Amino acid sequence: MQKYTYIANVNEMKITLTINNATAVVPLYQVFTNGRLVGCLLKETKEEDLVWSGTTLLTQRLALEIGDFIRRTDEFTC
Repeated sequence: MQKYTYIANVNEMKITLTINNATAVVPLYQVFTNGRLVGCLLKETKEEDLVWSGTTLLTQRLALEIGDFIRRTDEFTC
């Protein structure tokens, strides 16, 4: 399973997030910090646009930023 590592600024603090790729079994991107699940991201296509949303306040706040990072990483590695 592919994992992404992203460093985000939250309340003027840097936190390291580990993001598990969505799978057929778990269709959400699971977001962890310090080994603890802090929320999930959902990638949807609406009217030909890619839309990211989060399941918690933290992942909602960072959804677009992390989603863009995942998209750029996937484009670079493929």
